[in-house]
Amino acid sequence: MSENTEKKDNDIKIVELCRVPREDEALAIESLLASYNIKCILQSDITRSIYPFTIDGLAEVSILVSDRDLEKSKEIISTNKN
Repeated sequence: MSENTEKKDNDIKIVELCRVPREDEALAIESLLASYNIKCILQSDITRSIYPFTIDGLAEVSILVSDRDLEKSKEIISTNKN
């Protein structure tokens, strides 16, 4: 890996795009963003296969993206809401 690529990767900050109550919603958003070449990370505080429900936000799924992709990701999601 070149020095410029390494430096570029070190400058990336991961920020929260949104939270959704269910994993299937998170997977749909992940797929939508991937179609625009935006990578995201799905993160949850609880193992959903053990507790597949949300109580007071406990099992919500956070969708994280690069800070550079945040505005574009918000725009994509808002224009693709049903």
